[in-house]
Amino acid sequence: MPLVTAPPFALNSQYRPNKFLVSMTSANALVLAQATIVVDSLGVTSMSKSPLYNIGTTYYFEFDVAKVLQTYSAPKSTAKTTVFPDTLNLPLNVSNTDCHTLVGLIISYYYNDPTTGLLTQFVTTDIIPTGYPAMNGTRQTRNYAAMGMNGYIMVTGSGTSPFLTNFPNTVGISYPICPTENAYLSFIPNTCNAVRVETVDSAGAGIDNGLFSITPNANLVPTTIGVGMINLATQTYFDGSVNMSDPNLAEYRIYIGNAYLIGGNWIFVQASEGRVFKKIECCNERSTRLHWLNRLGGADAYTFSSKKKIEQKNKSELAQVPQTWSYTTPPTTIYDRGLFKIAQDVTVEYEVQSKFYSEAEGAWIAELLSSPEVYLETSDGLVAVVITDSSITTSENNELLNVTINFVESNNISVQQN
Repeated sequence: MPLVTAPPFALNSQYRPNKFLVSMTSANALVLAQATIVVDSLGVTSMSKSPLYNIGTTYYFEFDVAKVLQTYSAPKSTAKTTVFPDTLNLPLNVSNTDCHTLVGLIISYYYNDPTTGLLTQFVTTDIIPTGYPAMNGTRQTRNYAAMGMNGYIMVTGSGTSPFLTNFPNTVGISYPICPTENAYLSFIPNTCNAVRVETVDSAGAGIDNGLFSITPNANLVPTTIGVGMINLATQTYFDGSVNMSDPNLAEYRIYIGNAYLIGGNWIFVQASEGRVFKKIECCNERSTRLHWLNRLGGADAYTFSSKKKIEQKNKSELAQVPQTWSYTTPPTTIYDRGLFKIAQDVTVEYEVQSKFYSEAEGAWIAELLSSPEVYLETSDGLVAVVITDSSITTSENNELLNVTINFVESNNISVQQN
């Protein structure tokens, strides 16, 4: 086996080095190794390297495939990333295959023939099977050794594995949501097969609880589920039930784990951290809700309710055609005009602002500024938008953050051209 070292974590990030160190022993000095990069069983590109070093007649070559994985898993022009649904207001339970890759290499070695001097392929070709997974995300740390994603794998019975979001999960911080808003959580299920939903009243007393199924995936493919009140209201529960319309409902909690049928009763073993959602009243000010692909490769959303401005902007150029006008035959149709618009673009632009939050919450909201995919939630579904400008203000008195964001719909309004 030529592989000396592989990416050091069971689940690596595509945004950190993904290095494969390989070796080959040859009596003739090897001068080149060419690797075909195989991603999800498809050869996507090739990469050539000279020897990194040699020890006697054993030559070592290093291939870092991080950029290949990032390009391959970039948002596709043909479809939304599977973190986000095509239809809102419904349950969601989908594997995010385009946020996850399995990588391998097919390696050929070359030497200069001592007789002809020509570059000649070595007799042995090595194959590294596509068994090394990588995620479209990265941990928020400056520690190189801790940048892998293996800490996010749901482990049965641990009850601590995090979801793929950087929204702070600390005592006293709950995610605010109104009953008509959609929300999604992403995670790496591994062997987990169930989601537990618990509802509580304002005093913290339990109201309902229910279990619905998810599909385990030992290949560590991330999964996203709908966790908004509107998503959970029509979810199919195989044990228990949850009434999201209960007037006493003040909070609800989400857990991932394993459900076992023992003696006719379902037993749930928690594998994830618990996420708390706080019910709030819907209002007109909560109408600018953005969903984005976060830095961990999962789904996040936030409703801006402090300041909102919507502008429709028009930009065009002018052209002119000669008119066939004379005093004896004046123009009789509207087509005999002179100046007219060409290259006309009509865009819808927004400016929104968050209220002041703690540093951890503000840093989480600021993630959408660099997100490759941002969507505006509307009654017609998710509308793609692009963040064009932003600012983050820190309060000097209490170290709170305020985020102001400008964004534009990524598709211009269609205007008939002359």
